[in-house]
Amino acid sequence: MYVAITGSGKARVIQFREDTRIPGTNKKKTKVIKTIGNYERMLAEDPDIIAKLKAEAKELTKAKKASQAPVNLQVSSVDIHTPTDVVPSYRFGHAIVKQMWEKMNLDDFFIQKSGKRNAGAIAQALFYLVAHRCGEPRSIRASASEQTFYAGVQPLSLDILYSVLDVLAEQKEAIVQHLADFFEKQTNREGSEAYYDVTTYAFESTRWGELRMFGFSKDHKNNEVQVVMGLLLDNNGIPITYELFPGNTMDQNTLTSSVEKLKALYRLEKITVVADRGLNSGKNLEYLMGAGHDFVISYTLKRSSSTFKELVWQEDGWQSMVNSETGEVVSKKKIIEQLYEVKVPLSPEEIEALPQKRGRPKKYKKEVIPVHIHLTWSAKRAGKDRADRERVLERLQKRLDKPYQLKAALRRGSNQYLQMELDTEDWKLDEQKIEEAARYDGYYAVITNNQTLTTEEVSKIYSGLWKIEESFRVLKTDLRARPVFVWNDEHIKGHFAMCFISLCMLRYSQYLLETELQKSVSAAKVMEAIREPLVLVQGEFPNNIVTPTRISQTYLDLSTILKLPVLKSNMTLTKFRTCTKLDLTINLK
Repeated sequence: MYVAITGSGKARVIQFREDTRIPGTNKKKTKVIKTIGNYERMLAEDPDIIAKLKAEAKELTKAKKASQAPVNLQVSSVDIHTPTDVVPSYRFGHAIVKQMWEKMNLDDFFIQKSGKRNAGAIAQALFYLVAHRCGEPRSIRASASEQTFYAGVQPLSLDILYSVLDVLAEQKEAIVQHLADFFEKQTNREGSEAYYDVTTYAFESTRWGELRMFGFSKDHKNNEVQVVMGLLLDNNGIPITYELFPGNTMDQNTLTSSVEKLKALYRLEKITVVADRGLNSGKNLEYLMGAGHDFVISYTLKRSSSTFKELVWQEDGWQSMVNSETGEVVSKKKIIEQLYEVKVPLSPEEIEALPQKRGRPKKYKKEVIPVHIHLTWSAKRAGKDRADRERVLERLQKRLDKPYQLKAALRRGSNQYLQMELDTEDWKLDEQKIEEAARYDGYYAVITNNQTLTTEEVSKIYSGLWKIEESFRVLKTDLRARPVFVWNDEHIKGHFAMCFISLCMLRYSQYLLETELQKSVSAAKVMEAIREPLVLVQGEFPNNIVTPTRISQTYLDLSTILKLPVLKSNMTLTKFRTCTKLDLTINLK
Protein backbone atom coordinates (compact mmCIF):
# COMPACT_ATOMS: atom_id res chain seq x y z
CA MET A 1 0.00 0.00 0.00
CA TYR A 2 1.27 3.45 -0.84
CA VAL A 3 0.25 7.11 -0.97
CA ALA A 4 -0.70 8.58 -4.36
CA ILE A 5 -1.65 12.10 -5.46
CA THR A 6 -4.00 12.08 -8.40
CA GLY A 7 -5.99 14.61 -10.42
CA SER A 8 -4.97 18.04 -11.60
CA GLY A 9 -4.90 21.59 -10.31
CA LYS A 10 -6.93 22.32 -7.21
CA ALA A 11 -8.93 19.11 -7.72
CA ARG A 12 -5.98 16.84 -6.77
CA VAL A 13 -6.72 14.27 -4.07
CA ILE A 14 -4.63 12.02 -1.83
CA GLN A 15 -5.35 8.29 -1.97
CA PHE A 16 -4.18 5.03 -0.45
CA ARG A 17 -3.54 2.64 -3.34
CA GLU A 18 -2.41 -0.93 -3.81
CA ASP A 19 -0.88 -2.64 -6.87
CA THR A 20 -1.35 -6.32 -7.61
CA ARG A 21 0.20 -8.26 -10.50
CA ILE A 22 -2.22 -9.73 -13.05
CA PRO A 23 -1.49 -13.51 -13.19
CA GLY A 24 0.36 -14.64 -16.33
CA THR A 25 1.41 -11.12 -17.34
CA ASN A 26 3.87 -8.41 -16.38
CA LYS A 27 1.05 -5.94 -15.92
CA LYS A 28 -0.19 -4.50 -12.65
CA LYS A 29 -3.71 -3.71 -11.52
CA THR A 30 -4.14 -0.63 -9.30
CA LYS A 31 -6.83 -0.61 -6.63
CA VAL A 32 -7.89 2.49 -4.70
CA ILE A 33 -8.11 1.50 -1.04
CA LYS A 34 -9.27 4.87 0.28
CA THR A 35 -9.54 8.49 -0.88
CA ILE A 36 -8.19 10.63 1.99
CA GLY A 37 -9.12 14.14 0.86
CA ASN A 38 -8.18 17.23 -1.17
CA TYR A 39 -4.37 17.56 -1.53
CA GLU A 40 -4.21 21.41 -1.49
CA ARG A 41 -6.45 21.76 1.56
CA MET A 42 -4.78 18.99 3.59
CA LEU A 43 -1.27 20.27 2.75
CA ALA A 44 -2.24 23.78 3.85
CA GLU A 45 -3.53 22.43 7.15
CA ASP A 46 -0.48 20.19 7.75
CA PRO A 47 2.76 20.54 5.70
CA ASP A 48 3.91 17.09 6.96
CA ILE A 49 0.70 15.31 5.91
CA ILE A 50 2.33 13.24 3.12
CA ALA A 51 5.05 11.88 5.43
CA LYS A 52 2.45 10.99 8.05
CA LEU A 53 0.23 9.26 5.53
CA LYS A 54 3.19 7.27 4.17
CA ALA A 55 3.92 6.07 7.69
CA GLU A 56 0.23 5.12 8.13
CA ALA A 57 0.24 3.25 4.79
CA LYS A 58 3.32 1.32 5.92
CA GLU A 59 1.59 0.27 9.17
CA LEU A 60 -1.56 -0.73 7.29
CA THR A 61 0.50 -2.86 4.91
CA LYS A 62 2.25 -4.52 7.84
CA ALA A 63 -1.08 -5.23 9.57
CA LYS A 64 -2.56 -6.69 6.40
CA LYS A 65 0.41 -9.00 5.90
CA ALA A 66 0.16 -10.10 9.52
CA SER A 67 -3.54 -10.88 9.16
CA GLN A 68 -2.86 -12.97 6.06
CA ALA A 69 0.16 -14.77 7.47
CA PRO A 70 -0.15 -18.54 7.96
CA VAL A 71 -1.38 -19.58 11.40
CA ASN A 72 1.06 -21.82 13.26
CA LEU A 73 -0.68 -24.37 15.44
CA GLN A 74 0.77 -27.05 17.65
CA VAL A 75 -1.65 -29.99 17.81
CA SER A 76 -1.29 -33.43 19.30
CA SER A 77 -2.27 -36.68 17.62
CA VAL A 78 -4.06 -38.96 20.08
CA ASP A 79 -6.11 -42.10 19.75
CA ILE A 80 -9.86 -41.57 19.92
CA HIS A 81 -11.34 -43.78 22.61
CA THR A 82 -14.08 -41.51 23.97
CA PRO A 83 -16.24 -38.72 22.48
CA THR A 84 -14.15 -36.15 24.37
CA ASP A 85 -11.02 -37.14 22.38
CA VAL A 86 -12.36 -35.59 19.13
CA VAL A 87 -11.78 -32.01 18.07
CA PRO A 88 -14.65 -30.04 19.69
CA SER A 89 -17.09 -28.07 17.53
CA TYR A 90 -19.77 -25.51 18.40
CA ARG A 91 -22.71 -23.94 16.63
CA PHE A 92 -22.39 -20.24 15.92
CA GLY A 93 -25.13 -19.36 13.38
CA HIS A 94 -27.05 -17.72 16.26
CA ALA A 95 -24.57 -14.84 15.89
CA ILE A 96 -27.08 -13.52 13.34
CA VAL A 97 -29.90 -13.65 15.89
CA LYS A 98 -27.66 -12.05 18.53
CA GLN A 99 -26.87 -9.12 16.26
CA MET A 100 -30.58 -8.54 15.57
CA TRP A 101 -31.37 -9.06 19.27
CA GLU A 102 -28.91 -6.31 20.20
CA LYS A 103 -30.18 -4.07 17.41
CA MET A 104 -33.69 -4.45 18.84
CA ASN A 105 -32.34 -3.70 22.34
CA LEU A 106 -34.10 -6.78 23.73
CA ASP A 107 -31.60 -7.53 26.50
CA ASP A 108 -32.19 -4.17 28.19
CA PHE A 109 -35.92 -4.49 27.58
CA PHE A 110 -36.22 -7.89 29.30
CA ILE A 111 -33.86 -6.98 32.16
CA GLN A 112 -36.10 -4.00 32.86
CA LYS A 113 -39.37 -5.91 32.46
CA SER A 114 -38.57 -9.22 34.18
CA GLY A 115 -38.72 -7.63 37.66
CA LYS A 116 -36.60 -10.41 39.16
CA ARG A 117 -33.27 -10.52 40.98
CA ASN A 118 -31.92 -12.82 38.28
CA ALA A 119 -33.06 -10.50 35.45
CA GLY A 120 -29.75 -10.87 33.59
CA ALA A 121 -30.08 -14.66 33.53
CA ILE A 122 -33.69 -14.35 32.34
CA ALA A 123 -32.58 -12.13 29.43
CA GLN A 124 -29.83 -14.66 28.54
CA ALA A 125 -32.35 -17.51 28.67
CA LEU A 126 -34.77 -15.63 26.45
CA PHE A 127 -32.11 -14.99 23.83
CA TYR A 128 -30.98 -18.62 23.86
CA LEU A 129 -34.51 -20.05 23.53
CA VAL A 130 -35.42 -17.67 20.67
CA ALA A 131 -32.09 -18.36 18.90
CA HIS A 132 -32.59 -22.11 19.32
CA ARG A 133 -36.17 -21.92 17.98
CA CYS A 134 -35.01 -19.85 14.98
CA GLY A 135 -32.57 -22.61 14.05
CA GLU A 136 -33.87 -25.89 15.42
CA PRO A 137 -37.22 -25.66 17.26
CA ARG A 138 -37.51 -28.11 20.13
CA SER A 139 -39.03 -28.29 23.59
CA ILE A 140 -37.51 -26.26 26.42
CA ARG A 141 -36.21 -29.45 28.05
CA ALA A 142 -34.52 -30.56 24.81
CA SER A 143 -33.14 -27.05 24.22
CA ALA A 144 -31.72 -27.01 27.75
CA SER A 145 -29.72 -30.18 27.07
CA GLU A 146 -28.00 -28.57 24.06
CA GLN A 147 -26.75 -25.33 25.64
CA THR A 148 -23.11 -26.48 25.74
CA PHE A 149 -23.12 -27.01 21.96
CA TYR A 150 -23.80 -23.30 21.29
CA ALA A 151 -20.80 -20.97 21.13
CA GLY A 152 -20.80 -18.27 23.78
CA VAL A 153 -23.86 -19.58 25.65
CA GLN A 154 -23.60 -19.74 29.44
CA PRO A 155 -25.57 -22.86 30.50
CA LEU A 156 -28.60 -22.06 32.67
CA SER A 157 -30.79 -24.26 34.80
CA LEU A 158 -34.02 -25.77 33.51
CA ASP A 159 -35.96 -23.79 36.13
CA ILE A 160 -34.66 -20.48 34.72
CA LEU A 161 -35.48 -21.55 31.16
CA TYR A 162 -39.06 -22.42 32.16
CA SER A 163 -39.44 -19.18 34.15
CA VAL A 164 -38.93 -17.34 30.85
CA LEU A 165 -42.46 -18.41 29.83
CA ASP A 166 -43.96 -16.61 32.83
CA VAL A 167 -42.11 -13.38 31.95
CA LEU A 168 -43.22 -13.62 28.32
CA ALA A 169 -46.84 -14.25 29.29
CA GLU A 170 -46.85 -11.29 31.67
CA GLN A 171 -45.11 -8.90 29.27
CA LYS A 172 -46.83 -9.89 26.02
CA GLU A 173 -48.35 -6.47 25.36
CA ALA A 174 -45.10 -4.66 26.19
CA ILE A 175 -43.17 -7.00 23.86
CA VAL A 176 -45.57 -6.32 20.99
CA GLN A 177 -45.31 -2.55 21.59
CA HIS A 178 -41.49 -2.65 21.81
CA LEU A 179 -41.16 -4.56 18.53
CA ALA A 180 -43.79 -2.37 16.84
CA ASP A 181 -41.77 0.74 17.75
CA PHE A 182 -38.61 -0.87 16.36
CA PHE A 183 -40.13 -1.96 13.04
CA GLU A 184 -41.86 1.37 12.57
CA LYS A 185 -38.45 3.08 12.68
CA GLN A 186 -36.29 0.45 10.97
CA THR A 187 -38.55 -0.65 8.08
CA ASN A 188 -40.90 0.97 5.58
CA ARG A 189 -43.89 -0.31 7.56
CA GLU A 190 -47.24 1.20 6.57
CA GLY A 191 -49.14 1.02 9.83
CA SER A 192 -52.51 1.75 8.26
CA GLU A 193 -52.45 -1.46 6.20
CA ALA A 194 -52.76 -4.85 7.92
CA TYR A 195 -53.28 -8.44 6.81
CA TYR A 196 -55.32 -10.62 9.13
CA ASP A 197 -56.05 -14.33 9.45
CA VAL A 198 -56.85 -16.97 12.03
CA THR A 199 -55.63 -20.51 12.63
CA THR A 200 -55.83 -23.21 15.31
CA TYR A 201 -53.17 -25.08 17.30
CA ALA A 202 -54.13 -28.45 18.77
CA PHE A 203 -52.71 -30.25 21.82
CA GLU A 204 -52.23 -34.00 22.10
CA SER A 205 -54.70 -33.93 24.94
CA THR A 206 -58.37 -33.71 25.90
CA ARG A 207 -57.56 -31.75 29.08
CA TRP A 208 -59.27 -28.37 28.83
CA GLY A 209 -58.59 -25.01 30.49
CA GLU A 210 -59.04 -21.26 29.99
CA LEU A 211 -57.59 -21.40 26.47
CA ARG A 212 -57.61 -25.12 25.74
CA MET A 213 -61.07 -25.91 24.44
CA PHE A 214 -62.65 -28.18 21.83
CA GLY A 215 -63.59 -26.42 18.61
CA PHE A 216 -63.43 -26.54 14.83
CA SER A 217 -59.84 -27.55 13.98
CA LYS A 218 -58.23 -26.32 10.77
CA ASP A 219 -55.78 -29.22 11.09
CA HIS A 220 -58.64 -31.76 11.36
CA LYS A 221 -57.67 -32.68 14.95
CA ASN A 222 -61.23 -32.49 16.27
CA ASN A 223 -60.62 -34.99 19.07
CA GLU A 224 -58.07 -32.74 20.79
CA VAL A 225 -58.34 -29.44 22.66
CA GLN A 226 -56.91 -26.40 20.89
CA VAL A 227 -56.26 -22.67 21.02
CA VAL A 228 -57.13 -20.12 18.32
CA MET A 229 -54.63 -17.49 17.14
CA GLY A 230 -55.40 -14.31 15.21
CA LEU A 231 -52.33 -12.77 13.56
CA LEU A 232 -51.80 -9.34 11.98
CA LEU A 233 -48.97 -8.73 9.49
CA ASP A 234 -47.73 -5.49 7.95
CA ASN A 235 -47.11 -4.75 4.27
CA ASN A 236 -43.65 -6.39 4.54
CA GLY A 237 -44.97 -9.64 5.98
CA ILE A 238 -43.50 -8.81 9.42
CA PRO A 239 -45.85 -9.57 12.36
CA ILE A 240 -47.52 -6.59 14.03
CA THR A 241 -49.45 -8.25 16.83
CA TYR A 242 -51.38 -11.41 17.67
CA GLU A 243 -54.20 -12.52 19.92
CA LEU A 244 -54.95 -15.88 21.54
CA PHE A 245 -58.54 -17.01 21.95
CA PRO A 246 -60.16 -20.08 23.54
CA GLY A 247 -60.25 -23.06 21.20
CA ASN A 248 -64.01 -22.85 20.66
CA THR A 249 -63.88 -19.26 19.30
CA MET A 250 -65.18 -18.86 15.75
CA ASP A 251 -62.93 -17.06 13.23
CA GLN A 252 -65.43 -14.27 12.74
CA ASN A 253 -65.33 -13.34 16.44
CA THR A 254 -61.59 -12.62 16.59
CA LEU A 255 -61.03 -9.69 14.24
CA THR A 256 -62.48 -6.86 16.35
CA SER A 257 -60.08 -7.39 19.25
CA SER A 258 -57.01 -7.53 16.98
CA VAL A 259 -57.94 -4.36 15.07
CA GLU A 260 -58.47 -2.46 18.34
CA LYS A 261 -54.96 -3.53 19.43
CA LEU A 262 -53.58 -2.30 16.12
CA LYS A 263 -55.28 1.09 16.56
CA ALA A 264 -53.75 1.42 20.02
CA LEU A 265 -50.26 0.46 18.80
CA TYR A 266 -50.09 3.17 16.15
CA ARG A 267 -52.76 5.61 17.33
CA LEU A 268 -54.51 5.23 13.99
CA GLU A 269 -57.88 6.61 13.02
CA LYS A 270 -58.24 4.53 9.87
CA ILE A 271 -56.96 1.04 8.98
CA THR A 272 -57.29 -1.07 5.83
CA VAL A 273 -57.90 -4.67 6.90
CA VAL A 274 -57.13 -7.36 4.32
CA ALA A 275 -58.57 -10.76 5.17
CA ASP A 276 -59.73 -14.08 3.80
CA ARG A 277 -63.41 -14.50 2.88
CA GLY A 278 -63.94 -16.60 6.03
CA LEU A 279 -63.78 -13.37 8.06
CA ASN A 280 -66.28 -11.30 6.07
CA SER A 281 -69.15 -11.80 8.52
CA GLY A 282 -71.75 -9.08 8.81
CA LYS A 283 -70.62 -8.30 12.35
CA ASN A 284 -67.01 -7.70 11.23
CA LEU A 285 -67.91 -5.60 8.21
CA GLU A 286 -70.35 -3.50 10.22
CA TYR A 287 -67.69 -2.97 12.89
CA LEU A 288 -65.06 -1.90 10.33
CA MET A 289 -67.48 0.47 8.61
CA GLY A 290 -68.79 1.89 11.88
CA ALA A 291 -65.25 2.52 13.15
CA GLY A 292 -64.28 4.30 9.93
CA HIS A 293 -61.97 1.55 8.62
CA ASP A 294 -61.64 0.01 5.16
CA PHE A 295 -61.74 -3.66 4.27
CA VAL A 296 -60.49 -5.63 1.27
CA ILE A 297 -61.86 -9.17 1.25
CA SER A 298 -62.31 -11.82 -1.44
CA TYR A 299 -65.82 -12.33 -2.81
CA THR A 300 -67.09 -15.80 -3.78
CA LEU A 301 -68.71 -15.67 -7.21
CA LYS A 302 -70.07 -19.21 -7.05
CA ARG A 303 -72.06 -18.41 -3.91
CA SER A 304 -73.30 -14.99 -5.02
CA SER A 305 -76.91 -14.26 -5.96
CA SER A 306 -78.23 -15.09 -9.42
CA THR A 307 -78.79 -11.35 -10.01
CA PHE A 308 -75.11 -10.62 -9.38
CA LYS A 309 -73.98 -13.53 -11.56
CA GLU A 310 -75.97 -12.06 -14.45
CA LEU A 311 -73.97 -8.84 -14.07
CA VAL A 312 -70.77 -10.87 -14.28
CA TRP A 313 -71.73 -12.67 -17.49
CA GLN A 314 -72.93 -9.49 -19.19
CA GLU A 315 -70.42 -8.06 -21.63
CA ASP A 316 -71.25 -4.47 -20.65
CA GLY A 317 -68.78 -2.66 -18.43
CA TRP A 318 -65.74 -4.89 -19.03
CA GLN A 319 -62.42 -3.26 -19.90
CA SER A 320 -60.27 -5.65 -21.89
CA MET A 321 -56.54 -5.84 -22.48
CA VAL A 322 -55.77 -7.36 -25.89
CA ASN A 323 -52.56 -8.90 -27.21
CA SER A 324 -51.57 -6.55 -30.05
CA GLU A 325 -50.01 -9.39 -32.08
CA THR A 326 -52.67 -12.10 -31.76
CA GLY A 327 -55.75 -10.03 -31.04
CA GLU A 328 -56.64 -12.31 -28.13
CA VAL A 329 -58.03 -10.95 -24.86
CA VAL A 330 -55.32 -11.37 -22.19
CA SER A 331 -57.27 -9.97 -19.25
CA LYS A 332 -60.29 -7.88 -18.38
CA LYS A 333 -61.77 -6.06 -15.42
CA LYS A 334 -65.07 -4.63 -14.24
CA ILE A 335 -66.23 -2.69 -11.17
CA ILE A 336 -69.76 -3.32 -9.92
CA GLU A 337 -71.36 -1.00 -7.39
CA GLN A 338 -73.47 -2.93 -4.91
CA LEU A 339 -75.40 -2.55 -1.70
CA TYR A 340 -73.91 -5.54 0.07
CA GLU A 341 -76.44 -7.15 2.41
CA VAL A 342 -75.06 -8.54 5.68
CA LYS A 343 -76.52 -10.27 8.71
CA VAL A 344 -75.60 -8.48 11.93
CA PRO A 345 -76.23 -9.91 15.42
CA LEU A 346 -78.83 -8.01 17.43
CA SER A 347 -77.61 -6.27 20.57
CA PRO A 348 -79.06 -7.41 23.92
CA GLU A 349 -81.08 -4.18 24.01
CA GLU A 350 -82.52 -4.83 20.54
CA ILE A 351 -83.43 -8.39 21.48
CA GLU A 352 -85.13 -7.12 24.65
CA ALA A 353 -87.19 -4.63 22.63
CA LEU A 354 -88.51 -7.27 20.20
CA PRO A 355 -92.22 -8.19 20.53
CA GLN A 356 -92.73 -11.52 22.27
CA LYS A 357 -93.61 -14.23 19.72
CA ARG A 358 -93.81 -17.96 19.79
CA GLY A 359 -90.95 -19.93 18.25
CA ARG A 360 -87.25 -19.26 17.96
CA PRO A 361 -86.33 -15.66 18.91
CA LYS A 362 -84.80 -13.41 16.26
CA LYS A 363 -81.03 -13.02 16.65
CA TYR A 364 -79.96 -11.15 13.52
CA LYS A 365 -80.93 -8.12 11.49
CA LYS A 366 -80.09 -7.28 7.89
CA GLU A 367 -78.10 -4.21 6.93
CA VAL A 368 -76.62 -2.99 3.67
CA ILE A 369 -73.12 -1.65 3.04
CA PRO A 370 -72.25 0.31 -0.13
CA VAL A 371 -69.28 -1.45 -1.75
CA HIS A 372 -67.35 -1.88 -4.96
CA ILE A 373 -66.85 -5.44 -6.19
CA HIS A 374 -63.79 -5.60 -8.41
CA LEU A 375 -64.05 -8.40 -10.96
CA THR A 376 -61.03 -9.58 -12.91
CA TRP A 377 -60.42 -12.30 -15.49
CA SER A 378 -57.13 -13.41 -17.00
CA ALA A 379 -56.33 -16.02 -19.61
CA LYS A 380 -53.36 -17.20 -17.54
CA ARG A 381 -55.49 -17.82 -14.44
CA ALA A 382 -58.18 -19.48 -16.57
CA GLY A 383 -55.59 -21.92 -17.90
CA LYS A 384 -54.41 -22.73 -14.38
CA ASP A 385 -57.98 -23.23 -13.09
CA ARG A 386 -58.75 -25.54 -16.00
CA ALA A 387 -55.54 -27.56 -15.51
CA ASP A 388 -56.20 -27.91 -11.76
CA ARG A 389 -59.73 -29.18 -12.37
CA GLU A 390 -58.60 -31.63 -15.05
CA ARG A 391 -56.03 -33.13 -12.68
CA VAL A 392 -58.75 -33.67 -10.05
CA LEU A 393 -61.09 -35.21 -12.62
CA GLU A 394 -58.36 -37.49 -13.92
CA ARG A 395 -57.74 -38.83 -10.41
CA LEU A 396 -61.48 -39.26 -9.78
CA GLN A 397 -61.95 -41.11 -13.07
CA LYS A 398 -59.36 -43.67 -12.03
CA ARG A 399 -61.11 -44.22 -8.69
CA LEU A 400 -64.70 -44.57 -9.85
CA ASP A 401 -64.55 -48.34 -9.46
CA LYS A 402 -62.84 -48.10 -6.05
CA PRO A 403 -65.41 -46.63 -3.60
CA TYR A 404 -63.06 -46.79 -0.63
CA GLN A 405 -60.66 -44.41 -2.42
CA LEU A 406 -63.51 -42.08 -3.40
CA LYS A 407 -64.59 -41.75 0.22
CA ALA A 408 -61.09 -40.52 1.05
CA ALA A 409 -61.32 -38.04 -1.83
CA LEU A 410 -64.51 -36.59 -0.35
CA ARG A 411 -62.53 -35.27 2.58
CA ARG A 412 -60.32 -33.34 0.16
CA GLY A 413 -63.21 -31.56 -1.57
CA SER A 414 -63.33 -33.59 -4.78
CA ASN A 415 -67.00 -34.45 -4.23
CA GLN A 416 -68.03 -31.22 -5.98
CA TYR A 417 -67.65 -33.10 -9.28
CA LEU A 418 -69.45 -36.33 -8.24
CA GLN A 419 -72.95 -37.68 -8.38
CA MET A 420 -73.33 -40.35 -5.74
CA GLU A 421 -75.85 -42.81 -4.40
CA LEU A 422 -74.60 -43.54 -0.91
CA ASP A 423 -76.81 -46.59 -0.45
CA THR A 424 -75.73 -48.34 -3.64
CA GLU A 425 -72.27 -46.75 -3.94
CA ASP A 426 -73.13 -45.92 -7.54
CA TRP A 427 -70.70 -43.10 -8.30
CA LYS A 428 -70.24 -41.11 -11.49
CA LEU A 429 -68.93 -37.74 -12.62
CA ASP A 430 -71.49 -34.93 -12.60
CA GLU A 431 -71.10 -33.32 -16.02
CA GLN A 432 -73.43 -30.45 -15.13
CA LYS A 433 -71.31 -29.49 -12.10
CA ILE A 434 -68.14 -29.73 -14.17
CA GLU A 435 -69.61 -27.47 -16.84
CA GLU A 436 -70.78 -24.95 -14.21
CA ALA A 437 -67.33 -24.89 -12.55
CA ALA A 438 -65.69 -24.25 -15.93
CA ARG A 439 -67.69 -21.01 -16.32
CA TYR A 440 -65.69 -19.47 -13.45
CA ASP A 441 -62.23 -20.30 -14.84
CA GLY A 442 -60.02 -17.22 -14.67
CA TYR A 443 -62.48 -15.07 -12.70
CA TYR A 444 -61.68 -13.49 -9.36
CA ALA A 445 -63.57 -10.98 -7.24
CA VAL A 446 -62.52 -8.73 -4.36
CA ILE A 447 -64.92 -6.58 -2.34
CA THR A 448 -64.04 -3.29 -0.65
CA ASN A 449 -65.90 -0.40 0.94
CA ASN A 450 -63.21 2.07 -0.24
CA GLN A 451 -64.77 3.27 -3.46
CA THR A 452 -61.77 5.42 -4.45
CA LEU A 453 -59.46 2.44 -5.06
CA THR A 454 -58.79 1.25 -8.60
CA THR A 455 -58.93 -2.44 -9.52
CA GLU A 456 -55.12 -2.48 -9.79
CA GLU A 457 -54.77 -1.00 -6.30
CA VAL A 458 -57.28 -3.43 -4.80
CA SER A 459 -55.60 -6.41 -6.49
CA LYS A 460 -52.17 -5.31 -5.27
CA ILE A 461 -53.41 -4.89 -1.70
CA TYR A 462 -55.20 -8.24 -1.69
CA SER A 463 -52.29 -10.10 -3.31
CA GLY A 464 -50.26 -9.55 -0.14
CA LEU A 465 -52.54 -11.92 1.77
CA TRP A 466 -50.31 -14.86 0.82
CA LYS A 467 -47.74 -13.53 3.27
CA ILE A 468 -49.95 -14.28 6.26
CA GLU A 469 -50.81 -17.73 4.92
CA GLU A 470 -47.08 -18.39 4.59
CA SER A 471 -46.47 -17.01 8.09
CA PHE A 472 -48.90 -19.52 9.58
CA ARG A 473 -47.12 -22.25 7.64
CA VAL A 474 -43.76 -21.05 8.98
CA LEU A 475 -45.16 -20.98 12.53
CA LYS A 476 -46.67 -24.44 12.29
CA THR A 477 -44.09 -26.25 10.16
CA ASP A 478 -40.74 -24.48 10.52
CA LEU A 479 -41.01 -22.97 14.01
CA ARG A 480 -43.18 -25.86 15.30
CA ALA A 481 -45.39 -23.53 17.27
CA ARG A 482 -47.88 -26.25 18.16
CA PRO A 483 -47.58 -26.17 21.99
CA VAL A 484 -47.47 -29.90 22.68
CA PHE A 485 -44.97 -29.62 25.55
CA VAL A 486 -46.64 -26.92 27.67
CA TRP A 487 -49.86 -27.39 29.59
CA ASN A 488 -50.90 -24.55 31.89
CA ASP A 489 -52.42 -21.44 30.33
CA GLU A 490 -49.66 -19.02 31.40
CA HIS A 491 -46.98 -21.20 29.84
CA ILE A 492 -49.09 -21.53 26.69
CA LYS A 493 -49.24 -17.73 26.47
CA GLY A 494 -45.47 -17.49 27.05
CA HIS A 495 -44.80 -20.15 24.41
CA PHE A 496 -46.71 -18.22 21.75
CA ALA A 497 -44.98 -14.96 22.73
CA MET A 498 -41.63 -16.72 22.15
CA CYS A 499 -42.85 -18.01 18.76
CA PHE A 500 -44.01 -14.48 17.88
CA ILE A 501 -40.55 -13.04 18.61
CA SER A 502 -38.93 -15.85 16.59
CA LEU A 503 -41.24 -15.19 13.63
CA CYS A 504 -40.34 -11.48 13.82
CA MET A 505 -36.64 -12.43 13.65
CA LEU A 506 -37.11 -14.61 10.57
CA ARG A 507 -39.35 -12.14 8.77
CA TYR A 508 -37.00 -9.24 9.54
CA SER A 509 -34.11 -11.30 8.13
CA GLN A 510 -36.10 -11.86 4.93
CA TYR A 511 -36.95 -8.15 4.79
CA LEU A 512 -33.27 -7.17 5.07
CA LEU A 513 -32.23 -9.60 2.34
CA GLU A 514 -35.02 -8.35 0.07
CA THR A 515 -34.43 -4.62 0.59
CA GLU A 516 -30.63 -4.59 0.84
CA LEU A 517 -29.66 -7.28 -1.68
CA GLN A 518 -32.90 -7.84 -3.65
CA LYS A 519 -32.77 -11.53 -2.68
CA SER A 520 -35.93 -13.49 -1.98
CA VAL A 521 -35.01 -16.15 0.59
CA SER A 522 -37.41 -18.57 2.28
CA ALA A 523 -37.78 -18.77 6.06
CA ALA A 524 -36.41 -22.33 5.85
CA LYS A 525 -33.21 -21.01 4.25
CA VAL A 526 -32.82 -18.37 6.97
CA MET A 527 -33.29 -21.06 9.63
CA GLU A 528 -30.68 -23.21 7.88
CA ALA A 529 -28.26 -20.26 7.93
CA ILE A 530 -28.77 -20.05 11.71
CA ARG A 531 -28.71 -23.80 12.40
CA GLU A 532 -25.86 -25.13 10.25
CA PRO A 533 -22.67 -23.06 10.86
CA LEU A 534 -20.07 -24.84 13.01
CA VAL A 535 -16.69 -23.78 14.32
CA LEU A 536 -13.96 -26.37 14.92
CA VAL A 537 -11.62 -25.59 17.86
CA GLN A 538 -8.06 -26.94 17.80
CA GLY A 539 -5.08 -26.52 20.10
CA GLU A 540 -4.75 -25.93 23.83
CA PHE A 541 -6.66 -23.20 25.63
CA PRO A 542 -6.11 -20.23 25.51
CA ASN A 543 -3.99 -20.55 22.34
CA ASN A 544 -6.71 -22.18 20.27
CA ILE A 545 -7.30 -21.74 16.57
CA VAL A 546 -10.91 -21.84 15.41
CA THR A 547 -12.08 -22.82 11.91
CA PRO A 548 -15.59 -21.92 10.71
CA THR A 549 -17.34 -24.45 8.45
CA ARG A 550 -20.79 -25.25 6.99
CA ILE A 551 -21.55 -21.59 6.25
CA SER A 552 -24.25 -20.73 3.71
CA GLN A 553 -24.41 -17.68 1.46
CA THR A 554 -27.50 -16.55 3.38
CA TYR A 555 -25.44 -16.42 6.59
CA LEU A 556 -22.73 -14.39 4.83
CA ASP A 557 -25.31 -12.03 3.33
CA LEU A 558 -27.04 -11.42 6.66
CA SER A 559 -23.76 -10.93 8.52
CA THR A 560 -22.75 -8.33 5.93
CA ILE A 561 -26.09 -6.48 6.18
CA LEU A 562 -25.91 -6.57 9.99
CA LYS A 563 -22.32 -5.22 9.83
CA LEU A 564 -20.57 -8.19 11.43
CA PRO A 565 -16.84 -8.28 10.57
CA VAL A 566 -15.79 -10.75 7.86
CA LEU A 567 -14.87 -14.23 9.12
CA LYS A 568 -11.43 -15.71 8.51
CA SER A 569 -10.81 -19.33 7.53
CA ASN A 570 -8.70 -19.68 10.68
CA MET A 571 -8.88 -17.34 13.67
CA THR A 572 -7.83 -16.83 17.23
CA LEU A 573 -10.47 -16.85 19.96
CA THR A 574 -10.28 -13.06 20.15
CA LYS A 575 -10.79 -12.63 16.40
CA PHE A 576 -13.76 -15.05 16.46
CA ARG A 577 -15.37 -13.04 19.27
CA THR A 578 -14.89 -9.84 17.23
CA CYS A 579 -16.51 -11.39 14.15
CA THR A 580 -19.49 -13.04 15.88
CA LYS A 581 -19.94 -11.32 19.28
CA LEU A 582 -19.78 -14.88 20.74
CA ASP A 583 -17.26 -15.68 23.49
CA LEU A 584 -15.92 -19.23 23.03
CA THR A 585 -13.93 -19.05 26.26
CA ILE A 586 -17.26 -19.76 28.03
CA ASN A 587 -17.31 -23.15 26.33
CA LEU A 588 -13.59 -23.93 26.62
CA LYS A 589 -12.73 -22.98 30.20
